Amino acid sequence: MATAERPRRDLLLALAPTLLAVGLGVVPLVVLLVESIGAPPLANYRTVLSLEEPLYLRSLGRSLGVGLAVTAVCLVIAYPVTYWLAHRCPKRHRLAALVALTLPLWLNYVVLNYTWVWILAPGGLVNETLAWLGLRERPLELLYTDVSMFIGFVYIYLPYVVLTMYVSMERLDSRLIEAARDLGATNRRVFLDVVLPQTLAGAAAGALIVYARIAGAFATPEILGGPGNVMVARLIVNAFYQYLDYGFAAALSFVFLAIVAAGFLVGASVRPVREALKRW
Repeated sequence: MATAERPRRDLLLALAPTLLAVGLGVVPLVVLLVESIGAPPLANYRTVLSLEEPLYLRSLGRSLGVGLAVTAVCLVIAYPVTYWLAHRCPKRHRLAALVALTLPLWLNYVVLNYTWVWILAPGGLVNETLAWLGLRERPLELLYTDVSMFIGFVYIYLPYVVLTMYVSMERLDSRLIEAARDLGATNRRVFLDVVLPQTLAGAAAGALIVYARIAGAFATPEILGGPGNVMVARLIVNAFYQYLDYGFAAALSFVFLAIVAAGFLVGASVRPVREALKRW
């Protein structure tokens, strides 16, 4: 009797978190989708994708472009950092170095953005240091620009890429690098022929993890960006709270979600990338 009841009990135990996940994740998306269709049907989507008033398409393009650029910079920085961490850093210091590099993950997202306001402001750390060194008489206009927004994005999302890349870099057989060097390969050839092929899946997984978060970010452009940095999240928030146009906001959200999801599915369809995502 106890044996017969066990599968039923296991089913009930698994059903509760499944229903909770569906209720919190799937149901709101379905409600948002129904709201986005609106009346007349698909009018909101026609407005979002209109070429006559390309504001929304430009905002989508800008958001996706910023996501690509920041992700690329994070990968460029993460490669030498994770290589050093996995193959050059002494093992006794490796954990401490990894914790230090991923420290922003431990702190509040909004606080991290305001930290850069203090650093980049006209009277902030950078300008005060330059003035103290006698290098500048007038403060640099660093804050509320594309530069400050870009710096904030890289600082906040680089740790995600470092963690993902570190897993792949740690699995890289250093004997392959030594063999390539013994055969006369230059640093460039070692990277292109040995390091990159072995770690490309991890790099792609890291890019997939952070790309959508950067492109759809709200706080960083609002805190560090200038008035011209209108990204898709700002338009969605305005449509929801300022204009109370829930249908249009939902449609804009779903267009952005569809683009990001399509890119994620394409990347995850590659088996090594999918395995790297599972490990992360």
